[in-house]
Amino acid sequence: MIFSRAIACALLFAGFGASAAPCVAEGRGYALEKLSWSDLPDYDEKPGEALAVWRKSCGRLPLAPNLPEFNATAWKKACSAAQAGATDVFRRHFQPFRVVPDAAPDSFFTGYYQPEIPGSLTPTRAFPTPVYGRPPDLVTTTQLPGLTAARRGKGALEPYPDRAEIEDGALEPSGARKLVYLRDRADLFLAQVQGSARVRLPDGRIYRLGFAGRNGQPYTAIARILVQRGVSTPAEMTMPRLIAWLRSHGLEKGEEGDDLLRQNRSFVFFEGHFDKGAAQPEGASGAALTPLRSIAVDKALWPYGLPFYIDAALPWRSDAPEPFRRVTIAQDTGSAIVGPGRADIYFGLGDSAGLRAGALRHHGQFYLLLPKE
Repeated sequence: MIFSRAIACALLFAGFGASAAPCVAEGRGYALEKLSWSDLPDYDEKPGEALAVWRKSCGRLPLAPNLPEFNATAWKKACSAAQAGATDVFRRHFQPFRVVPDAAPDSFFTGYYQPEIPGSLTPTRAFPTPVYGRPPDLVTTTQLPGLTAARRGKGALEPYPDRAEIEDGALEPSGARKLVYLRDRADLFLAQVQGSARVRLPDGRIYRLGFAGRNGQPYTAIARILVQRGVSTPAEMTMPRLIAWLRSHGLEKGEEGDDLLRQNRSFVFFEGHFDKGAAQPEGASGAALTPLRSIAVDKALWPYGLPFYIDAALPWRSDAPEPFRRVTIAQDTGSAIVGPGRADIYFGLGDSAGLRAGALRHHGQFYLLLPKE
């Protein structure tokens, strides 16, 4: 039987009593359930940390054409209160909504970090793999079914080359700049999955890579393919194990590692600059990321700057899952972060952050905080 979105939403919350608010934002792949602050479990133990992160960039008004519930006037009022020193801004000026994806009963959380990998500004035998800047002919679009970017052909948009085509040289005529060179495609894949990287050059300098766009082709989780093949269980398939598998099975064309990489048609482009001494990298929003407070979201759905409350049991401080209940700020995006019930939590720099981030593949509840009059 086929239900309308409105009927499905009504059934979803049937039995929750008179206090359950009606769903809004129907027909967009998710619904929003209006809640009171008392409905949020153990509201953030340190909300001032999140407020400090939000305050730094709230002066930039989010562009929210797909979120009609967003109130720009209320946002400005809340931002003014925060910048004037108010401490209870979220409770006083925001309304919580539970994000209810159409296709799932809850939301899914992963973690990311900024790795440090070796590289060179010029190609050498040790560093032959180029990292590409955003091609000048790449345009973001929703006009081609299933794609989020394209390039202009002869008077019309056409699909951008996928990973396999790019690896075979399809970018050469585009004028895309080669920013830096890495050891192999495994290191490139690591940087692309994380959306950024610190590249340590032979002279010790750090060259930072930041997300600048992608080819718009569908993202395929190659770790899931290995799990389906029986190579590993989901719990054992960490990023270090995946990188090791790719290298051990060969990254030259026609070898198993390269064949697996090519199954992920998505390809990320970067912008780069020498390290300016900043403690943390910038997200795609342009704001400096804050460990365990900044999240990457699907920017087609959620504008940068929006605060979200996360309630989930995550292994965020040790191997054992424990409650993670805190306000986070949407400041970044990523190729694999697609859909309303998805968030990637930023853990910081280096291997220890990577260890914690790589352990996250957990479900929980995701709450959008919208400004109110």
